[in-house]
Amino acid sequence: MSRGLSLIALLLLAAVSFGLYQLSYEVQRLEEELIEMNRALSQERETIGVLQAEWSYLSRPEYLQDKALRLLGMRPATAKDIVAIEALPWRQDRGPDRGQPMAAAPAAQPAQPAAASAASPVVPPAVPSMQVAAKPEAAPSAAAPAVNFDAEVAAVLGAMQRPANDKRRAQ
Repeated sequence: MSRGLSLIALLLLAAVSFGLYQLSYEVQRLEEELIEMNRALSQERETIGVLQAEWSYLSRPEYLQDKALRLLGMRPATAKDIVAIEALPWRQDRGPDRGQPMAAAPAAQPAQPAAASAASPVVPPAVPSMQVAAKPEAAPSAAAPAVNFDAEVAAVLGAMQRPANDKRRAQ
């Protein structure tokens, strides 16, 4: 009986030793994986920081104002740009019923006389700091500047993307 008990103890010892051997290599593999994940996480955090800095640089008000002036033909709003909502023309493909297509575009209605507006005060809509220069007699030809602007945005976005093996920024 002691021989059978010794054999069982020896087999149990061999199984436990093999299990500990496998467990130690599994722990080493998981530690290496954790180190690699932490390295990738820190690299992504650095990339996010760089992208946030680039976004802050590209969204500066003076930069955006310059782009709006040069590429979109926008200019700062003036007091003469504020008009009643009724004076604005409807879109060509939409009618006055909030998105309903219309058969023919109505003519722009004149603004209310001063006497009528005194009876019911009309609060002018909030004017953004930049507004498209109004040319009611001519259709806006913003196709060419928009293409240049799109190309410039694509170039900036392309410059922001970098290959995974690029180590220039990892310093």
